[in-house]
Amino acid sequence: MTLQLPKVSVKDLQEWSKLEEVFTSGHRLCAGCGAGIMARQVTLAAKALGDPYMIVNATGCLEVASTIYPYTAWNAPWLHNAFENAAATASGAIEAMNAMQRKGIMREKHVNMIVFGGDGGTYDIGLQSLSGAIERGHDFLYVCYNNGAYMNCLSLDTHILTKEGLKRVTDLKLGEHVYAMDQKTGELVLKECSGIYDNGIKEVYEVMTHHHSIKTTKNHPFLTVQRSKIKEENKLVWKTLEELQIGDEIVVLRKLDEGKSYTFKEIELSQLGDYKVNKLNEAKIPEKSSPDLMEFFGLFIGDGWVRPHKAEVGFSLPEETEGRKRLVELSKKLFDLTPSESSKDDVYIYSVNLAKFVDSLEIGKGARNKKIPSWMFKLPYKEKESLIKGLLLSDGYLIGNSNRYVSASFELLKTLRLLLQTINYRVGKIHTQKKKKGTFVVYRKLLEDSSYGYICFSKRAEPNIKKYLSQTKQRDFLADNMNFRTEKIISIEYVRAEPTIDLRVEEEHNFIADGIVVHNTGIQRSGGTPQGAATTTTPAGSVIPGKIQWQKPLAEIMAGHDIPTFTASPAYPRDLMAKVQAGLKFEGPAFMLVDSSCNLGQRYPPDQAIEVSKLAVKTCFFPLYYTCKDEWILTGISARIAKDPERKLPVEDYLKPQGRFRHLFKPEWKKKMIQIQDEVDEKWNRLVRKASLH
Repeated sequence: MTLQLPKVSVKDLQEWSKLEEVFTSGHRLCAGCGAGIMARQVTLAAKALGDPYMIVNATGCLEVASTIYPYTAWNAPWLHNAFENAAATASGAIEAMNAMQRKGIMREKHVNMIVFGGDGGTYDIGLQSLSGAIERGHDFLYVCYNNGAYMNCLSLDTHILTKEGLKRVTDLKLGEHVYAMDQKTGELVLKECSGIYDNGIKEVYEVMTHHHSIKTTKNHPFLTVQRSKIKEENKLVWKTLEELQIGDEIVVLRKLDEGKSYTFKEIELSQLGDYKVNKLNEAKIPEKSSPDLMEFFGLFIGDGWVRPHKAEVGFSLPEETEGRKRLVELSKKLFDLTPSESSKDDVYIYSVNLAKFVDSLEIGKGARNKKIPSWMFKLPYKEKESLIKGLLLSDGYLIGNSNRYVSASFELLKTLRLLLQTINYRVGKIHTQKKKKGTFVVYRKLLEDSSYGYICFSKRAEPNIKKYLSQTKQRDFLADNMNFRTEKIISIEYVRAEPTIDLRVEEEHNFIADGIVVHNTGIQRSGGTPQGAATTTTPAGSVIPGKIQWQKPLAEIMAGHDIPTFTASPAYPRDLMAKVQAGLKFEGPAFMLVDSSCNLGQRYPPDQAIEVSKLAVKTCFFPLYYTCKDEWILTGISARIAKDPERKLPVEDYLKPQGRFRHLFKPEWKKKMIQIQDEVDEKWNRLVRKASLH
């Protein structure tokens, strides 16, 4: 055996702790994240060797949370690469340094190269790149931190349909109910949001159909149509964005169920004699929404503003326009107020209480900050139609059979687009235009250069599905579904790297984001996910107990390349750091698999991270060893368990603290629990038979 582990004592750890940190504070990893603990131990062991070092980091949790632009937690030369090619990137960096050394422009003769990759970037998509780099013999230590899942996510400007209306994904709170699709019945249902995770900056792509669009990471799953030559075999399946192509059909919202009139929250009304109130235009303040009131708000959203400090609700509606005439009628009818029409271009309603009322409804005050507030998404169809009527009387017009609505607020255009989709309208994409000062736009000239947008929309004509259902299903697989339809993808384009967020929704494991049915974000199975674990792509149910495959034997696969291969856990730092130093001292490639616990994916309290990692080792679910050239050496507590089998704990001690295995403790899955224990025992006994003790 040419490989020996150095002895790392407690005194060594005390001395090394005085060194300047390589992986520093300020990163955004979760409390209790195994990856952060692992990275600190690996880099500290490398620094203690005294040689220069360089880090290559694949896209993943560790990279995302430690390098949020323009900040970094790395006090070292550090190189970021794509999800799948960390080892190839390290190979290129090594060859570049070799070339610079030959030319005499690099003084350092040896640089310790450390490569970090997650389970997704190593077990799965990055395995080919890693195997190739090992075959080429490049000198690096590859550290795979296995947290047992992929993390997929949405852009921060995504909007989610909830029980309370439309909300930005960043405004969603745990416990809120969001709309989802019951895949068994095809019905629209409400389910609880049980997880919200900040997933850092990731590469984001925009998926577009003719009437919908959304920005997600490329590993985000969409509900798609899988067609067969036999129509009875056509079905809905989940596919990640990277599996989708232009022309594929995805499931989108057709319409929400009929809502109810909204009851407004009480506001404190002003009284004559209050501070600065010496005149009061009495106004009737509505208690509930109505078609007339929504038409008024449509006019306000399009051409209105509110200035509560001046007791003013104003509208830019020129004389002789239909919108102005209708506003005057509505003001008298709804509020018992007669607007001031002294201006040729503007109309004013003066009432401190009306201004307070309008200001309280979260519509916005001016042209560039208007939006359709969340409560309007819960209204009856008739009231939504009246809102649209008011909008078209302000900043809208007809082009053939299509309506066009113009606004300087892109948030308004996006939320209006989503509102229209809840009542089965055809809605085009948001177009952007720029106009010069003095250009005539919708009844008036612009006072300055302006950037604005517009959308086109029209009522959807429904086909006769009773007569032509089979033909209609060729275009729309869900033609007979009241709430959902399918649309073809017309483009998939890279946007940029931007902040992202994850959601977890219970039971149905999907939700409606920007009008599109998408799978739970958060935790997606990988080759490193254990058998029986519940993830968003392998949910546990009454038929399937989570993931049905066992973990890929990655350490054994790497050992098959005849290179030093180590397993390690941050719960045992002396063992881990000794293996790091042994791997870096070895001339050639070396591999280390680290059990990197993840409290979000594994669902345990953050302060239990080290205890859960210890249980993985003590149950022999994740034994500690190293191997090179067909020699296998058990280390640390794993060696002690091999000498004294009574110290081995049952595997359920490791599974029980984790929410992802909670279902296995139900009576119906007792047999599965026994199978997992048998599998762990068999693998452990096989390892002991071929191993020496350290």
